[in-house]
Amino acid sequence: MEERNKRILRLIAQISTGALEFVRSAFERNGVTILFYAESGNNQGVLCLAEDNSCVIAYAAFSVCGEPDMLLDLIDDRIFPYLQSSEHREICFNVYGDNTEIIEFVREHGFVSDLEGYQLKYTGGPPDQADSLLLQEQGFIPEMLDAFIMLFDTAYEQLCVENGWETGGYRRQAEWFGQRLEAYEAAGRVRSFWLQEKLAGAYITEGDYIRDLVVAPKLQNRGYGRIILNQCISHMIKNQGTGGVYLRVAASNEDALRFYERNQFVMTASFAEHTYPSVAVVSPS
Repeated sequence: MEERNKRILRLIAQISTGALEFVRSAFERNGVTILFYAESGNNQGVLCLAEDNSCVIAYAAFSVCGEPDMLLDLIDDRIFPYLQSSEHREICFNVYGDNTEIIEFVREHGFVSDLEGYQLKYTGGPPDQADSLLLQEQGFIPEMLDAFIMLFDTAYEQLCVENGWETGGYRRQAEWFGQRLEAYEAAGRVRSFWLQEKLAGAYITEGDYIRDLVVAPKLQNRGYGRIILNQCISHMIKNQGTGGVYLRVAASNEDALRFYERNQFVMTASFAEHTYPSVAVVSPS
């Protein structure tokens, strides 16, 4: 059983490291239900449920999906009943990005896409910091909040438009954003970069992940993104003792994907994450 669980976790890792850690933790507390698992045949992969006190997350990861209808019937029979029950927990469905039949099926049945994209990992050595003095590096203080709001709202605006998401979210949640930035600063996880007293870019880290890395739109494609990225990687390697540097990129953000691949990041996972809209709570993975 333990060896089988390890093989299942390797499949789940194709979705994301967050999915891997959640399912691994659920295994430890006997919170995983395996609905399908096979290493040969027309369908090779895993379909399972992982639960805790706050959520139920279905995971599907198949390296071979030659008979999808059988899997879709299983999803209909074993997972969708949660949607009609009095289940009070958040219900999510996270799928390996190549399993398009499953992704389309769960969306047709009411699951809302949270994010579809890729997980990347840095594979290079200590980055070059020769140009780091072109920008003045600082942290965050409350007096910077307006500049941060403008930076994040404008940097993410095009991505939001392309995906049908609301724009201007940081301005609408200014108080919450300011509190989060103060917490990030206290933990040493946010750095800002200034050019002639104007905020050129910033990054926020979370564990082994670059959570956000943004550059002012008017300053993009001038090399500043590479400078900020190199500073971020150096900081994570030096100060966090991390075993790896990861980030997530939306599938629609092709420019960002190319940028990170040029800077020695490689794709390690592909995900399509969904939440059933009856309960609005944030998924842990």
